[in-house]
This record gives sequence, structure tokens and C-alpha cells, in this order.
Amino acid sequence: MTAFRLAAFELARFRTPLQRIALVFAVCVPLLYGALYLWSNWDPYNRLDSIPVAVVNADAPVVVEGRTVDAGGLFVDQLRADPIFDWRFVDAAEADRGVREGDYYFEIDVPEDFSADLASGASGTPRQASMSIVLNDANGYVVGKMAQTVQSELQNRIDAAAVAAYFESVFGNLDRLRAGITQAADGANALRDGAGQARDGASALADGLGSLQAGADRLATGAHQVADGDARIADAVVPLANRVADAIPEVATSAPDAANRAKDLATRAADAASTVAGGTDSVQASLTALAAADPGLADEPAFRAAQAAAGRAATATGDVATRAGQVRDVATTVANGAAALAADAPQLQARARQAAADVQALADGAAAVATGADQLRTGLTSAADGARTLAAGTDRLATGADQLATGLSSAIGELPVLSDDQKRRDASTLASPVAVTTTNLNPAVVYGRGIAPLFFAIAMWVFGIVAFLLLEPLSARARASALPTPVVALAGFLPPLAMALVAAALLYLVVDLGMGLDPAHLGGTLGLLALGTTTFIAVAHMLRVWLGGIASAVILVLLVLQLTTCGGIYPVETLPAPFRALHPVLPMSYLVDGLRVTLSGGSGAHLARDLLVLGGFLVVTLALTVLGTARRRRWSLPELKPELAL
Repeated sequence: MTAFRLAAFELARFRTPLQRIALVFAVCVPLLYGALYLWSNWDPYNRLDSIPVAVVNADAPVVVEGRTVDAGGLFVDQLRADPIFDWRFVDAAEADRGVREGDYYFEIDVPEDFSADLASGASGTPRQASMSIVLNDANGYVVGKMAQTVQSELQNRIDAAAVAAYFESVFGNLDRLRAGITQAADGANALRDGAGQARDGASALADGLGSLQAGADRLATGAHQVADGDARIADAVVPLANRVADAIPEVATSAPDAANRAKDLATRAADAASTVAGGTDSVQASLTALAAADPGLADEPAFRAAQAAAGRAATATGDVATRAGQVRDVATTVANGAAALAADAPQLQARARQAAADVQALADGAAAVATGADQLRTGLTSAADGARTLAAGTDRLATGADQLATGLSSAIGELPVLSDDQKRRDASTLASPVAVTTTNLNPAVVYGRGIAPLFFAIAMWVFGIVAFLLLEPLSARARASALPTPVVALAGFLPPLAMALVAAALLYLVVDLGMGLDPAHLGGTLGLLALGTTTFIAVAHMLRVWLGGIASAVILVLLVLQLTTCGGIYPVETLPAPFRALHPVLPMSYLVDGLRVTLSGGSGAHLARDLLVLGGFLVVTLALTVLGTARRRRWSLPELKPELAL
């Protein structure tokens, strides 16, 4: 119980409000360190879309098989659709400037031949496209690691754009290949149809030939009918021919006698007609002579009428005599023909009868043959039609086969012939269509060098707390002396500063020699570290001068705030809004930023800005220290017996 009682007595001595506030503050120190630091770093990856990143799309779209391939544009669309970072789409010059000066944390470059390389797969020789990421550890080492952490997601975006571009280019050839195969299919269909028509034509030809065979059968039947008809005609004609033969002698005997009698009659008629004609001519001659002897008589009407009648009679008798002569000639010819007919009558009669029989048989046979010929013609017509159909089908068959061959040849021509090495190389290229290369303008190389600026700043700030646990901020003797206030303030500032510079040098030597810090700019690193240390000690000194023992708590709080706001690990853009607001007004932010430049390399403009700001903090702090020293040179009772002594 004694121990508990003594503990209670120890706590009971904190009676005043300030003392009790000090107890509460001590209890809250873990809260300040733990809660604030965790708050600032609770989920930085959820705020990556606040980190500005430059994107340069220099890609030139290409046209492949009538399709425009714009892989760079597709990649940009992928980024816009899901802003992992705060993408800034700028040109190359702006991106380079921004990354070097810290306006952008890193840069993604899409080269000019990005689409061309991705579309090269359509030519049968795919080339791996490239894309570069440019980092700058002078802007923060961890942001590069964050970029690498999300690089798989970036790779997905890149691959999505690459695959889309690849298929845009390949689809052109696929269309041509499809067209060739379609043409081949059409040819195959035509081939099938033509074969069907050829089959139908062959069937029709077979049917026609069957009809032709049937017609030939009917023709044979007709020939038999002709033979039968000839036999029947012979049976009917032979008896009649025999009877005609029996009558031929009588006809041959009577025909010449009748003809001769007709000839004699015609001769006598002709002679009589000639005699009459001679008489009429004599009468006419006598009348003419009488008219000549007696002209007066010639004028008599009766004489002239008699003379005219005699003329007409002479003319008529002359015509009769002429016709009688013609009849005589005909009768003579008939008599001669009758004699010849009588001589040839037997043979003529036999031939006539045989001719009649032959003609009748021939007519009957010809009718049967004609019928068979018609049927044969019909069959041959059907056969010819079938043959024409077969020919047409065969022609389409040939055309379809040609289309099939042409289409397949075209389709085959679209397929590249690859060697085993080409297959392996192309498969590797298509498996990873884009090679993403990462370059770092100012690489920190190792994690320790990347976070060294933060820990250098923490170490020197903590030294400001430790130093004034051992040293008085102002010498009581100097305060009571007649020395000028600036001299008194400087006298209190120089001892912790000297210790701090020695501590900073010792820290640098151990880290450099023992761990291989190897800064990019040794002089700049040492100078900036000295300036930052001086500024931090000046701030701690100023707070101790003004606040006394409470200053240690304030310095501790400032340490926690600066740890969470300086952006020493994660980019400032990932911090909650209150911490982002405090970032530019606290000195540690500028020491960390400047040390990144001197340790890893980077923008001289950044370093100059950091030096100026830290120098400004130093000047303002020293001025405030002088003012605080002037105030502290006036002694007061609380100062002689402070309420809270640390």
C-alpha cells in the first residue's frame, strides 16, 4: 500500500491547471503519434487519383485492311474510363518539364509507332510494341513503388488497348479470309447444284434412250406389218393379174384394126376438105377475075356480098382442111401407138398390176415406218434435252469448282507460312504484345536512399527536443547582463546549434560510409542538411524562449504533424485534406523535398526554392527569438518559480 500511496502523492502534486494539462498531454502523446500517423497513412492507395501523372500519346494511327487502328487512343480511353491516377494528357515537352520539376510524379509515354507495331501482326510478322514509364525519385521514392504496385493494372489497360488494336488489324484479314471461305462455300454450293443437275440430266438422258428403244421396237413391228401387208396384197392381186393376162390377146388384136380404120377415115376427111378448099379458092379467083373484067359489076352490092362470102368460105374451108390434116396425123400416131400397145400390152399389164401391188404394200409399210420414226424422234428429242441439261449442269459444275479453287487459294494465301522459330517468336510477342520499360530520371536505387530525407529530417528535429533537455535556451547570466539582446539570443542559440551540426555530420557519415548513401550531390546534401538543422534548432530555440518548458510538448506535437504532412513516404496528394493544408507551412516539408534532390538528383529549381524557404524560416525564427529574448530579460515571479518545470 505504501507504493500506491507514494504514487498518489506524486500525482497529487500536479495541482494547477497547467500541471494537469501536462499530465493529459503526456497521456495523449501515444494518441498523437499513433492516431495522427495512421490517419495520414490509413489508405493512401484509395487517393491515388489525386496524384498527377503525365500521359503523352504520340501514337500515329495506321490503316490496316481498310480499318483504322488507333491503339494509343484506345489506351487513353482506357485510362479515362478508370482514373487510377490523376491523368494529365499533355505533350512530350510539358510532361518532361513537369516530371523534372515535380508537377507530375511520373510520366507514361506512348511512342509514335505504337499502333504500327501492334498492327504488324496482320502482316504475319508481329512486332512487340513498346511503352515507357518515366519516374523521378526526386519527387518521392515511394510514389515510384506505388506506380509499380499498380503497374499490373496499368498493364491490363495497356494489354486491353493492345489486344483491341491487334484485333482491329487482324479482323481485316479475317474479313478477307472469311470472304475467301464464303466464296469457296458458294462455289461448293454451285458444285453441289451442278452435280444435282448433272444427275437429273443423266436421268433424262436415260429416259430418252428408253423411249428411243421403245420407238425402235415399234419400228420393227411396223416392218412386220409391211411384210404382212405385202403378203395380203399379193393374195388379192395375183388372180386379177391372171384374168388380165387372159384378155390381153383379144385387146392386142382389136386395137390395131380400130386404129387403122380411124386413120383411113381421117385421111379421106382431109382429102375432101382439101378438095372443097380448092373449089372455094377457084370461086374466089373467078369472082376476082369477073370484077376485074367488069368494074361496074364490082360495085354491085350483091356482087360484093358474093365476093365476101366466097372469101369467108375459102377461109373456112382452108381451116377445115388444116384441121382435117391434123386429125389425120393424130389418127396416124394413134394407129402407130395402138400397134405398139398391142405388142407391149402383156408386159405392160403385168407391170401395172405388180406396180399397183407394190405401191399399196409400200404405202402400208411406209405408214408403219413413219409412226415408228415419230416415236424415235420423240425419244431422241428427250435424249437431246437431257444431254443439254447435263451439259449445262456440267458447265456450272466446272464454274463452281473454279470458284471453289479460287476461293480456297485466296484463303490459303492469307494464311502465313511460319517456321518453328517464327511461331515461337510470334507466340511470345502476342503473349506479351507491349513491352513496358521504366526509366528513372533520378533513381534512388534502394529503399533506404528513398526514405533517407524523411529520417534525416526526423532525426534533426528530435535533436532539437533532446538538446534543450540538457541546455538552457538562454543563459541567466547573459539575460541579466548589459549585452545587447541579439547577442544574448545568439549566445543561447549557438551551443545547441554546434551540437546539432556535429550530430548531423555524424549521422551523415554513418549512413554514407556504413550504408552506402552515396548522394548525387555531396556538397548540396551537406549544405542543405546544415541549413535544415540550423532552421530546426532555431525553431526549437525560439519555442523554448517564448514558451519555456511547454515548448518541448509543442515541439513534439509539431514533429507528429510534420511526420504526417511532409510527404516523406507517400505523396502529399494522398493525404487527407487537413494534412495537405499544413504541408506548405511547416519547415520539414522543404528539407525532405530538398534532400531528395541532393541525394537522388532532380530539379535545381526545386532545390533553390527549398533553400529559400528554409532560409526564410531561419530568418523569421531568429527574429522571433530576439523578440522573445527581449521579453525574457524582464524577470517575473512565474519565471523565477515556474508552474511547470521540465
